[in-house]
Amino acid sequence: MHTKVVCDLRRPLQQTDSKGNSIYPVKLRITFQRLRRYYDVGINSLSQEELKKIESGSRTTKFLRDTYKQILDAETRAIEIIDGLEPFSFNEFKRQYFGTPVTQQKSFFGTFSNYIEDLKKQGRIGTANSYHCALTSLQSFKKSIHWNDLTPGFLEDYEIFMTSQGRTQNTIGIYLRSLRAIVNLAITKGFITHDFYPFGKKSHGKYQIPSSVNTKKALTREEIELIKNLVAPLGSRKDRAKDFWLFSYYINGANMTDIAHLKWKNIDFNDGMIRFVRKKTERANKGNQVKIAAVITPYAHAVIEKYSVSDRQPENFVFSIIGKEDTPEKVDTKIHDFTTGINKGLKQICKELKIEKTITTYSARHSHATILLQNGASLEQIMDQFKHSSMKVTMNYIDSITDQSRKDLSKML
Repeated sequence: MHTKVVCDLRRPLQQTDSKGNSIYPVKLRITFQRLRRYYDVGINSLSQEELKKIESGSRTTKFLRDTYKQILDAETRAIEIIDGLEPFSFNEFKRQYFGTPVTQQKSFFGTFSNYIEDLKKQGRIGTANSYHCALTSLQSFKKSIHWNDLTPGFLEDYEIFMTSQGRTQNTIGIYLRSLRAIVNLAITKGFITHDFYPFGKKSHGKYQIPSSVNTKKALTREEIELIKNLVAPLGSRKDRAKDFWLFSYYINGANMTDIAHLKWKNIDFNDGMIRFVRKKTERANKGNQVKIAAVITPYAHAVIEKYSVSDRQPENFVFSIIGKEDTPEKVDTKIHDFTTGINKGLKQICKELKIEKTITTYSARHSHATILLQNGASLEQIMDQFKHSSMKVTMNYIDSITDQSRKDLSKML
């Protein structure tokens, strides 16, 4: 039995690639007892040279990367169906492949794919994309994975594979936590039992997910003042980046997703406060929504007046980053593009001000927490400011103590 996606050389198309090579239909080829069947499964047509590039990992264009994902999905689905056929027959394979979707099965890849579709239906597009990246990575590691393959040794080998592919420790942790969530889901649904649960402490013979490397990127008060005093051309990328980074910094380090979703009902000018529920946590605490409360500082007020929409109905968004009629996919794309633009502007600002740090929108949250601590706020106060569930989470946002602070502390001894 052999499964492979190939160029169907029997039927060249009247087309060529950018280098003049002939293009062929790309089909799923199943070989069983020396018999071959070719199936059109909707994969982009390619030249033989393009297919070789994909197979060798030289996926230098978006077209080749997208086609690679199509090939992985087709081969993975075929293998899962074949594994469940006893005895095998081409007719039954064809019926299952083009009939019952693999996502309705209890297989590992089927459960993973089904969960991603559920996330999309809930409008959690960013999370769905993250899980899809994890799934694609697993499919690159091994085309066919069964639940009983997921041993501590398998996970160790997968971690080594990801390291060899140049994945960072943070990315490896994200992918493995996604995998762990799928295993937990399978246990909940009764697909597998807890007896073979592979995750836990290494000292207990289990696989321990590597901790994230927390590179803290807080700015000093002096650096923040430099940004605040920067004179940028009105309406320029630097001007927009400066304003929204400082707006985030002043309203408790709110991320760009929360800023994009701010509505006028969240703004209380009379009380001088902004109150909102973080998008990251609103689904987890539906019965007890915890609101972030941020003071409208003069700079935050100025940003609202500068960029807000004119129609201040309570349910309207404050800024025009996203629209009320946007689909979840469109919202995700708009916020991603907006955040990318801000980060590019921040890079320009740092270069102009000679700030030797790589700062992003996320740095505003670290900076907010660190400056509060340096100015006498307690960890408990900062924890309440962010509405964190534990002190451990709060500590992730506190930058390391500076050498000058160490010298000041030594004088107290």
